[in-house]
Amino acid sequence: MKEIRRDSITGDSVIYSSFRNKRPLDKVNSTNDFDSKDNEYSSSCPFCRGNEKETDTLKEELFDDEDWVAKCVSNKFPILDMSTKEIFGDHEVIIETNRHNGSYYNMSIDEFKNTFRLFSSRYKELSETKGIKYVSIFKNSKRNAGASLMHPHSQIVSFNMIPPEIEKELEVAKKHIAATGRNLYDDIIMSEISYGKRIIYNGEYFLAFVPYATRYNGEVRIIAKTKDDVGDWKEKHIDELSYIFKNLFVKLDAYQGEIPFNLLVHTYPLECEGRKVFRTHMHIVPRKYNFGGFELSTNFFVCGTDPDALASDLKF
Repeated sequence: MKEIRRDSITGDSVIYSSFRNKRPLDKVNSTNDFDSKDNEYSSSCPFCRGNEKETDTLKEELFDDEDWVAKCVSNKFPILDMSTKEIFGDHEVIIETNRHNGSYYNMSIDEFKNTFRLFSSRYKELSETKGIKYVSIFKNSKRNAGASLMHPHSQIVSFNMIPPEIEKELEVAKKHIAATGRNLYDDIIMSEISYGKRIIYNGEYFLAFVPYATRYNGEVRIIAKTKDDVGDWKEKHIDELSYIFKNLFVKLDAYQGEIPFNLLVHTYPLECEGRKVFRTHMHIVPRKYNFGGFELSTNFFVCGTDPDALASDLKF
C-alpha cells in the first residue's frame, strides 16, 4: 500500500510504502561496512557484474569495450510506482560502477563521469513523464547513511508532487528575489567568492564550498553557476563535476576517513518558475554524528564545524 500521510504534530508529509520494510540487506553483519580492501566481485550482491539476473528491469547501460561499467535498473522495492493516482512516480537505482568495492573515496574520474552521465540521462527521461513535478537524485553511502546494499549505487525517484524540503527552499528563494530583485543562489556564489575562505573549488560551472551555517556538521555544498539543470548537462559540466568529486573525496578521506555520507541533488521543480529563483545544487552530508533528543525535540540543530577551517583542509 502506498499513500501520503501527514504527521499530526509537525505537519510533515510522509510517503507510506508498506513493503519497503522487505528490502534485502547484504549477507554481512548489519552494523559493519566493507572497505576498499574487499573484493571487486561478490557472489551475493545483485549489483555485481555477472549477477544481472538478480536485478529488476534494465533501464540503461554504459559500456567499456564489451562489458558494462555502470547502469540503471528499476528498484525492486520502490518508494513509488505508477499503481496509484494520489502519489505516483518511478524509482530507479543507478549502479555507479561494476566494482563491488568501489566508493566515492576510490572511484576514478571515468567512474564519476559515468555516474553523472546516468544522472543526466535518467533525470531527463523521468522528467518527461506526464504528471511528474519533481525528480529527486540521492545517494546513501554505507549503513549509517541508510544504504541497504554496499555496492556503490545512487537512486533517482520521480514524484507527482514537489517535496516539502524543496518547497521550503523555493520559498526562501522567492522571498529573496522579492526583497532584492536578485537570485539567491547568484548572491550566495558572489558572496562566497568575495569572502574566499569557505571555497573548496571555484570552477567555470560549479562552486564547491562549506556553508556558513548548516544543521549538518561537515556539510559541503556545490552550486551550479548557470541555469542548467541535470538534464541539460553536457560533457563540459560532467567533466568539471567529476574533477570536483574525485578531488573532494580524496581530501575527505585524508581528513576524516571513509565515513558514511548522503549526497542530495536538489533539482528544479518541473512546473513552476524554478529557473528564475532556483539553481541546481548538491548537499554532501557526512553522517559522522547522530542527532540527539535536543535536535529532535526542538528542531534546533547544533553544528560545531568551523567552515573556514574545514574549507582550508579540503581546498584543491
